[in-house]
Amino acid sequence: MRIDIFSDAVCTWSYGEEKVLRAIDYIYKGQIEFVNTMGGLIADYRDILPMNMKDKDSDEMANKILLTIWKSGSDIHKMPIMNKTPKLLSRENPSTYFINRAFVTARLLDPKMANSYLRELRLATILYGRNTMDINVLVDIASKLGIDREDFRETFESESSEEFLSDRMKTFDRRLEAFPNFMYTDEKGKEYIIKGYKNKKELIDFIDRFSNLEKREVFLNRQNLLEFIDRYKKVYPAELVELFEDEEKINQLLKELEDEKLIIIEEIGTGKEIKRA
Repeated sequence: MRIDIFSDAVCTWSYGEEKVLRAIDYIYKGQIEFVNTMGGLIADYRDILPMNMKDKDSDEMANKILLTIWKSGSDIHKMPIMNKTPKLLSRENPSTYFINRAFVTARLLDPKMANSYLRELRLATILYGRNTMDINVLVDIASKLGIDREDFRETFESESSEEFLSDRMKTFDRRLEAFPNFMYTDEKGKEYIIKGYKNKKELIDFIDRFSNLEKREVFLNRQNLLEFIDRYKKVYPAELVELFEDEEKINQLLKELEDEKLIIIEEIGTGKEIKRA
């Protein structure tokens, strides 16, 4: 089953939705194909400045507001974000479209790897504090996922602008302005869209409305917790809570697994990152 997602690389709610998409992938055993379309969130940072500050704008102010936007979402969806102010927006580079072009480049080169690239791109931008307005950073992310560095650089320069414009037109045609949004297209070509950030239950209801896909029963125990970590390599507490729900028991099991040196838990930004030892 294919679900199209209209999202954006730097959108706090699209980033928060990552925890839900992982839960869905786990529950449906990978039977859902999510295909991302980039809507283009910030054409010019001056668009996000308060009216009384537009004539006093600065790079620092723009990036502080961007961090505030990320934090307002993180306070609710709980995916961790960086603590310090990012250094992305500037008068020379006022748009985040550059970052979205990186994702469409990855999609052009390797559609199966594209969503993994998008996740790493979001983490690099929103959590790790890397300057993803630097082409060398974008190439590094691609290379770590097995995408050829020169192929990525060449495709970014030659094809990504047109491809990203196509994404924005698809978004505009459906009158989608905020992100994320989800779309299922039936065999007759009719589109069904649900708008906005969705939790696990809401997205499952949408999927089950159009399919009879088999679902995995979710049980919280040591084995399943480790299996989830093994499957996704690095996870965050919010993702475990979204799937397994019992936060108190999750924390208890995580402490036991850490004490037994089966997992590593590291402080990062406003949260924690969990990996296998």
